[in-house]
Amino acid sequence: MLLEEILTKITKNQNNVAYTVGENQYTYKEFYKYVCNIYRVLLIKNSSKRPVIVYGSKEIFMKATFLACSFAGMAYVPIDIGMTENRINSIIEQVKPELIIGNLKSNIKNISRNEIEKIMNEENYIDINKIYLQPDDIFYIIFTSGSTGLPKGVKVTYRNLESCIEWLKYITKIEKGVILNQASFSFDLSVADLYLSLVSGSNHYILEKQEQLNFKLLFEKLNKSKATLAVMTPSFADLLLLDKSFNENLLPNLKTILFCGEKLLKTTVSKLYERFKNLEIINSYGPTECTFAVTSIALTKKILKENNIPIGIPKKDVEIYIVDDKLNKLKDGKVGEILIVGQSVADGYIGESKNSFIKYNGKNAYLTGDLGYKKEKMIYYQCRKDNQIKYKGYRIELADIESNLLHLNYIEKAVVIPKISESGKVTKIIAFVKLKENIEKKELEIRKELLNKIPEYMCPTIKIIDKFPLNKNGKCDTKKLIEGV
Repeated sequence: MLLEEILTKITKNQNNVAYTVGENQYTYKEFYKYVCNIYRVLLIKNSSKRPVIVYGSKEIFMKATFLACSFAGMAYVPIDIGMTENRINSIIEQVKPELIIGNLKSNIKNISRNEIEKIMNEENYIDINKIYLQPDDIFYIIFTSGSTGLPKGVKVTYRNLESCIEWLKYITKIEKGVILNQASFSFDLSVADLYLSLVSGSNHYILEKQEQLNFKLLFEKLNKSKATLAVMTPSFADLLLLDKSFNENLLPNLKTILFCGEKLLKTTVSKLYERFKNLEIINSYGPTECTFAVTSIALTKKILKENNIPIGIPKKDVEIYIVDDKLNKLKDGKVGEILIVGQSVADGYIGESKNSFIKYNGKNAYLTGDLGYKKEKMIYYQCRKDNQIKYKGYRIELADIESNLLHLNYIEKAVVIPKISESGKVTKIIAFVKLKENIEKKELEIRKELLNKIPEYMCPTIKIIDKFPLNKNGKCDTKKLIEGV
């Protein structure tokens, strides 16, 4: 199984570089020692096998802890240091862990970063002698935006992840090389680069947040990486393409870019093909609830002649249907909700009913809330059905932002609207707010307070208005609001 395969690959590639972050490189020999030492401590300090919260920002201890948790038979829950205190507290309350690793202040038993690094570097380690995780056990829990204002934890099983990585190995034709990471480990886009690097014995090359914010440093890191495979969102590629030096001279070894997380546009693909003559571009699609992705297509220049880039065909152990509100299958070309059925569907949300997780023809299924259509076997994404959007690669519930705005006691009403380009891409999130009587606040003040409640990527542009326009049904006329921006 996957963990046995990873263990074999690690022990056979001990002299190869396993992980590069900042100015530090770690070999597989060092990485194995770290995993073994953490594994031993986890079996002692977390004997209840409750999920372990891992708090950090792509440090080597995070990846080593993820793997040690899996070998020790316990789920891990990644939390990025950029997450707000309110959100972290909500996650802790839902997970109810007995152990937290990383510098996170809490009443829960904690192993600090310094402590875990001391443990990792103990020389007299004992080899991994038993893998405790079973196929139906929870491998990891990743939290996504929720409509109630609280994050939802998606429980992904070992069987789910193994299926995903086997498929990713096939579609990327993975070889030993350098795999470029963009996303934080609390965002499921990172699942692909985390585990593809392990099963191929590759160097997992990390782009830290501060590096991504500094264009000069970012491009130096890209050139230095010698990356062969990159996993990224279309928005990140669009950012890189703003600089003409993002081309095959900068990344001469780059063979493949795997896209996921949001809608990929023809303009992005066309620019990439102009800059990289021999690049393979893979478009993929799938919600966190279905283990990274479930469809893929290697894009050709012929496909670019279509109006809408397809999201591909399903992986072998997944069926995808386009259905109406009564779950009736629709004919080719008809737009309906994308229903995912099969091996990739996660085990529901932590601590609550399964909501959009259903049974369909006796199999596990997930109603995505995405609208799309089929042409023969090819699937096309169109837009969201509900109040949820994809922005900068993140899936965001607009109701989550509204709920947190209304928790500010001086706001009477809030309506959050995405600004969408002609090509269907979300370019901005705008919150229209009405203040309570006799309250004076500046828009930047509101945004600053909101940043204490939600992550920066969710935080909208604030517009204070005196009244909300209504449509003929007496509802807020969001079209008029957004037209005025």
